[in-house]
Amino acid sequence: MDNEILIQLLGCVDAAIAKEIEKQCGKLEKSTQTEELPSPEQEISVVNMVVRATDKKEKSTKDADKLAQKRKATDSAKRNNKFADRNQKGKNTAANGTSTEKTDWNKFKKEKKELKLKRKQTRDTYEVTVEVKKIYEQLKCNATKNKDTLVQQMYKLLNVSADNINKVAKAHDTARILQCMIKFGSPALRVELSDKLMPDAVTMCQSKYSHFCIQAMLKYCTSATKSKLADALMGNLVRLAGHNIAGKLVDDIYQAATKQQRCHMRQEFYGELYKKNKDSNVTTLSDTYKDASNMKASIMGAVKTNIEHLANKKLLDSSLVHDVIIEYLKASENLAEIAVTLAASLPQLLSTKAGTEASTLCFYASEPKTRRAILKNIKEHLLKIALHEHGHVFLISLFNVLDDTKAAKKSVYDPLHGDLKTLVASPHGRRVIQWLIAPGDTVCFHPTFIKFIDDGLVHSKKDKEVRRKELLEQIEEPIALAMCEDPGFWLSNSSVGLVTITILKHITGEHYNKAAAALAPIVAAADWRITPLPADSEQQTQSKDTEAIIAAATEQRKNKKKKVSIVPAAEKPESDDDENDDDDTGEPKQTKKPKLDTKSAEPATELGIENSGMHHVLKTIIKQDLKCDGTPFSAKLLESLTPEVLTGWFPINRACYVLVTLVEKTPDLQQQLLKFFDSQTLRDLLLQQKSSGASILAKKLELAGK
Repeated sequence: MDNEILIQLLGCVDAAIAKEIEKQCGKLEKSTQTEELPSPEQEISVVNMVVRATDKKEKSTKDADKLAQKRKATDSAKRNNKFADRNQKGKNTAANGTSTEKTDWNKFKKEKKELKLKRKQTRDTYEVTVEVKKIYEQLKCNATKNKDTLVQQMYKLLNVSADNINKVAKAHDTARILQCMIKFGSPALRVELSDKLMPDAVTMCQSKYSHFCIQAMLKYCTSATKSKLADALMGNLVRLAGHNIAGKLVDDIYQAATKQQRCHMRQEFYGELYKKNKDSNVTTLSDTYKDASNMKASIMGAVKTNIEHLANKKLLDSSLVHDVIIEYLKASENLAEIAVTLAASLPQLLSTKAGTEASTLCFYASEPKTRRAILKNIKEHLLKIALHEHGHVFLISLFNVLDDTKAAKKSVYDPLHGDLKTLVASPHGRRVIQWLIAPGDTVCFHPTFIKFIDDGLVHSKKDKEVRRKELLEQIEEPIALAMCEDPGFWLSNSSVGLVTITILKHITGEHYNKAAAALAPIVAAADWRITPLPADSEQQTQSKDTEAIIAAATEQRKNKKKKVSIVPAAEKPESDDDENDDDDTGEPKQTKKPKLDTKSAEPATELGIENSGMHHVLKTIIKQDLKCDGTPFSAKLLESLTPEVLTGWFPINRACYVLVTLVEKTPDLQQQLLKFFDSQTLRDLLLQQKSSGASILAKKLELAGK
């Protein structure tokens, strides 16, 4: 090894390492002087040492460069930070021996507030809005009276300039004022104020703040104003329907518009031709190319483009869009293609009747891959869909055409089974269960509805009866187990009882025996009571009169703030002084009875055996049970009856008729019931009753001559 090279390398390494290298090189030099060649291991160790020393030197150089860059970046950040400059300045002055002063943050905030006020004062509406806000503080108070007079004063202040109202509507701090004016103003003032806002309706619908004014107009103004609002949006509906804020307002305006205006609003989706020029003779999409078939391709292409644009933005939850989609699907010849586009947004279509029909057509025409995607997309919304007024129809259609019954049970029924009681308690959810148990049964469904559902069978390959039988065999066991777990729910009221009748009629074998045996003790219980359905008067829709809505809302807010404490009469302390109980005239004082809050009271209950609806349910179940081998329900019912229960049943006419139905055509059950009349007390009690049911029961049991 050349010593000169090693000497050059020594200048590139640390002193300690250089010393070690010199030592190794000295050993090599001695070996050469004694004419002994150095071993290869010695040469390799020296070379490795030099290489390691060089790498360490390079690494230390890089670390030094990184540290220098980091310090440079820190210094730059400090120069850009005004607070750091102040702190550094304070430190410098302290080091120089001068007095240090802290930043006066109160003064800083005050200066900032003054600067903000100066900027506001540059607006031409500043002075007006200050005066209007003072009146607004009084107007929004619930205790204020004659609010329409205050609104009139506010309107006079704002109406000084032509564009003041439009500017106020778009500002974040004054948009609420206009909403309050529309709410509490007189009908004439609402019309006048709405006319002022109408030219800027398109811009206001898209504004973050002023779109609330449009909502107030839709809620409190008359039908004529809503009609003007629909006309003001013409020509911009496609753009507004694709806007996150305006989309919902367009849907509300479409529902409030007249029939002719709805047609014109749909026409804007047919292409640029109909945006400015509306045709009163065109009511549906097919009318656009009825007389010009060469226009069909271009019009259908325009509608498809608009639908795909809204689908990509996930803004399909609108009645207007649903009506356009169903028109396109009925006129289209290639439904499979549009079904792929709408598959991801299908849950949004199930909120209206037209959207549900469109979803059903898409599912019918879709490929197996698209159907799986649809099932996956609706899985997390299944309960909402099943309980919805229109969505449940889609689930029924799905069960009716899906050939893979195992997939139908796994993907749709199994997620819903945990909420089975919720479904049965709902007027729409119970229809889904009834279709699964008894599809096409005219007792449960109207023939028109059955025909609508069966129209989709052309898109199914498997035989209808085979599919329905397979599905019933898969779900009857979990439903029977659910009835055994909580039998009281299935006889809780007449509506749920009708579903119970349907289930017991169609399940068979061991499943029927278990369910029937679980239900019978509920009927035979002495404390069996049901919760009646809400009265029709409670289900009436809210009045659409604007003034009535405002008055009702105001009264409701006032009642919430009132805290009425009711002390029961039993808890009131009685006075021992007789003079305190009489007034000056010598007559006793009339104590006022506390008014009980009937709204918060629990709904009244009645005996299940006495209810008219449950009477029909029980008679039907017994008649069906008598056709089964062993009559498990009837036998279990008689087995569960006790003399105490019969003592309560005999004075009830409907209870006697239930017993008549029980023993009318079955001698074995009749003999079993006669065992209770070994007691003279029960026999005399039944014969004493004057109701028709008791008389017929005594005659059937031949008790009169005994």
